[in-house]
Order: sequence, then C-alpha cells, then structure tokens
Amino acid sequence: MTAPADFRAAAERGAAAIGVPFPLIQAGMGGVAGPALAAAVSDAGALGTVALYKSDAALAAALVDDTAARTDRTFSVNVIPEVADRLLDAQIAAVLDRADRRIAVNSYGLPPERTAAAVLAAGHRLIVQTGSSAEARIAAGLGAHAVVVQGVQAGGHHLGGQPLEELLADAAGVGVPVFAAGAVATGSDLLEAVRRGASGALCGTLFVAAAESAAHPDYKAALTAARAADTVVTERFSIGWPGRPHRVLRSPVTESAEPLPAALIAWTTVMGARRPVPRGSAAAPTAEAEGLVGEMARYAGLGCGAVTAVEPAAALVGRLRAEFAAALADGPAVDPVPAEPVPADPTPVER
Repeated sequence: MTAPADFRAAAERGAAAIGVPFPLIQAGMGGVAGPALAAAVSDAGALGTVALYKSDAALAAALVDDTAARTDRTFSVNVIPEVADRLLDAQIAAVLDRADRRIAVNSYGLPPERTAAAVLAAGHRLIVQTGSSAEARIAAGLGAHAVVVQGVQAGGHHLGGQPLEELLADAAGVGVPVFAAGAVATGSDLLEAVRRGASGALCGTLFVAAAESAAHPDYKAALTAARAADTVVTERFSIGWPGRPHRVLRSPVTESAEPLPAALIAWTTVMGARRPVPRGSAAAPTAEAEGLVGEMARYAGLGCGAVTAVEPAAALVGRLRAEFAAALADGPAVDPVPAEPVPADPTPVER
C-alpha cells in the first residue's frame, strides 16, 4: 500500500517542476484567462496562465507585460500551435523577449521542435498538454518539464478520447511529472489523481467563475448552477477551431436535433476590435460579449458541480490546497470525492 508520504512527495515533484508551491496549473482558456486571473492564481501559490490564443506579437507582448506587472510570482503563457499556426513563432519570440523572470510556456498539444528548443534555450519551463500516453512520451522527449494528460471529463477542446484514469495508467514511466486534466475540482479529486500516478492537476472549469476571470457574468452564473449532466461533448462550436470535439454546457445549439440556422448571434471584442460572433463559433463568451450569450460556447467539464459561486481565485486555490492537505492527512483510507462519472459514450453529439 502506498504511503501518504509518497503522495506528498509526488505532489512536491510536481510543484518543483512548474516552479510554484502547489502543483496546480490554471488552464489557458482563450478570452477567459487574462492577466488578472493569471496573476491572482500565481499569487495564491499555483501556476496562473494567460492565454495567447490567436494574439499577434504586439498583443502577446502586452499580455506578458500586464501579467508581470500584477504579480512578482512565476506564471505561464498558453499557446495553441494548431490554432496560432504562423503566428506561433511571433508569439514565442514576443514572450521570450518580454519575460522579466523565469516563466512557463504551456502548449496545448505538441509544439514544433523549434518552439520547444527556443523555450528551453531561453531558460524557461515547458509544459505540454496531451491527449494520449504516446503524445506524453513525445512531449517528454522534447524536454518538457511536465506533461498534462487530458481526459474526456475535461471542459473545452479535447486532445483525445480517453477517460483520465486510463491516461494516467498509460502514462506511467513517462519520465517527467504528469498532471491530470479532467474533472479535478476538489482536494480529494487531486489526491485521487495523485494516487493514480499524477503529480498535480491542470484545472479550467474551476477558474471560469473566478472573480478575476474575464468570462461573461451569465456564463459564470450558468456554470455555478450546472452539474455534470448539464455538459455534453459536441462539435457544433467549430468555427475558428475545427476538428476538436469540445465539452460545453448544454444549450439550444447542442440540443437541437439538427444544427440551428447560421446567424450572427452576438458581438464581442477581439484584439481591441468589435467583431460579430456567428452561431457555432469557438469563441467563449467574455464580459465584453453582447447578444445571445447562452448560445455561445460555454466550455465546462464534469467537475462543474463543485463550482457553486463566483469567488476570488485566491479562495479557490486556498480551499483546494486545504482540502488536499486534509485528504492527504487521512492517508490511504480516505474516500475521494470523484467527479460524476464519464458518460459511457463520450462521442460528440455530431460528427
């Protein structure tokens, strides 16, 4: 039987790998994860993340500067190679130029070898999110300080189609600390992930309703009222990011037997410009959105039932740290509080 000391040691390895006191990474949620949220999470002892998404070099530099001005702690920037495409090199160059401390670059999906090499050569940490054990091993081979395995329990876009518990079992022996993503929302959830071989967790849904999150108030309210059954995996929000199933809160868009008619349903601000949002856009509703916010992509994972109020990020991180410590003190006999089970068929509602 594994001793609590072993779980504690695993968590300490995870924290050391990402350069923070507690092995928790806030996900880089495009539009939602801005400098205010990233700084607040980092100040609380976890790894805050600012999302670059499709930012150009100037905006990427500004986001790094803004985050750095808000906290003296380490933080991370999230890049999405498959979405950024040709912008990726400019984003990385801007980040490396503006970083005033050792930070982390958190890549959603495997980054190009040149990107990984540039980050490591500059002395920063590299974190790679993956959807399979094979990808996790490739990421470790690229020099990643930590890899994230994302199960289908997670909200947002999916990198693979396996439940988290299978991924953790398959990721044994990757060689670097592994972080769990998918319905980790309490300290007991985190301990269960550590028992299964993780050294920490990456959480997105937990932080969408944070006070510092840039999510729209209606999105936050819907999330605090939701349970796991209120989420669904779909492909109906693919405009701007095709080819990735995503878990969202149910809405008329997901529940209609046939896709709803194409239409402009909202307006939002992207890189300082006011832009229309078509039905089916991958854009999440931010505080600047106006229109049919309930028909936009409100990403949420199976851990949403643990999100019951809009709270400061410091309170969220503090509670998870306290719960983890309490669960760890109980030793192997503690009963974890798992997220509601993954549906038997996580296939998207529409291909």
